[in-house]
Amino acid sequence: MKNILTYILFLFMIVALYGAAFASAADEPAGKKVFVDSKCGACHAVSSAKLETKSKKPASDLSSVGATKKADFINKLLSGQEKIDGKAHKKFTGSNEDLKKLVDWLGTLKAKK
Repeated sequence: MKNILTYILFLFMIVALYGAAFASAADEPAGKKVFVDSKCGACHAVSSAKLETKSKKPASDLSSVGATKKADFINKLLSGQEKIDGKAHKKFTGSNEDLKKLVDWLGTLKAKK
């Protein structure tokens, strides 16, 4: 009987830990995940989201990009249709769905400098 109770308690703990891990992953914005998975952090930081770059020549910190650029512009920039100061950004190579998630998340970044 004691072994059964121990086993049930063990299963309960595994389910609880799995649920906690899943819940914390679900709280992360989809666009932030695309940013990380696409290795945008190789050049860019988003210090407001605690994402730092390790680049020796970092590109701009995107913490306030949503306050200065509209989503349509960001989308076109990442699609290779727009430039900033005459320079094109590396074209986003992910899916259109991932691009939308990324652009939507970047549009929410409005940290004050």
